[in-house]
Amino acid sequence: MKKDYVSLVAVVVLFSGCLVGVRPYGPNVALQPYPPPVVVQTPGPMPVVTYAPAEYTWDGYEYVGLYGNQYVYWNAGGWVVCDAAILGRFHGWERYHPAWRAHAIHYHRGHDPYR
Repeated sequence: MKKDYVSLVAVVVLFSGCLVGVRPYGPNVALQPYPPPVVVQTPGPMPVVTYAPAEYTWDGYEYVGLYGNQYVYWNAGGWVVCDAAILGRFHGWERYHPAWRAHAIHYHRGHDPYR
């Protein structure tokens, strides 16, 4: 009888701990609030050149011309100064087409090269 009483007390203590909120499986975990949303800044628009090259050519990717000592290419907004990627690709093309200026298209103000 004493043995049954001890096991009954052990069962009652075990279950009473679960009923009052004691967790036998480990510590409570505190919930963290959601982190703030990530804001991605987009780069500003490239500067549009208010001047145009006297002549330009198609290099297989875009129209590129030379105005003074500045290379420019035709963008949807007008003539834009070439960035490093476009300039590198154009110089690669120019290596195999050294006489491109002799065959270049002469620019007429107001003419859209994509028309």
